[in-house]
Amino acid sequence: MTHVCQLIAFPLSARVGKIRRCAEVLQGSANQTSRDAYWRKTVQQLGDRLEAIGLPTDEVQHQLRQFRHAVQQEYLRRDYVLVHGGKSPDGAA
Repeated sequence: MTHVCQLIAFPLSARVGKIRRCAEVLQGSANQTSRDAYWRKTVQQLGDRLEAIGLPTDEVQHQLRQFRHAVQQEYLRRDYVLVHGGKSPDGAA
């Protein structure tokens, strides 16, 4: 009897520390060239790790898109905090 199993990797979009660090580095980079290089290196490393554990290519791409979206949201959140003098957007009406 054989059992079929499915590999489920921890979602990249839930790696809050990695997301925050990535947004911090991107915002602090001196120029677009260094931002692009850091982003390419980060995405390549994450993609390589997911492929190494056996995730299918389409799932790797999905995880990387979700990570990109999470970093963009963190980038916007950090901009908001800077512009509004340290007041975090807490969602209160």
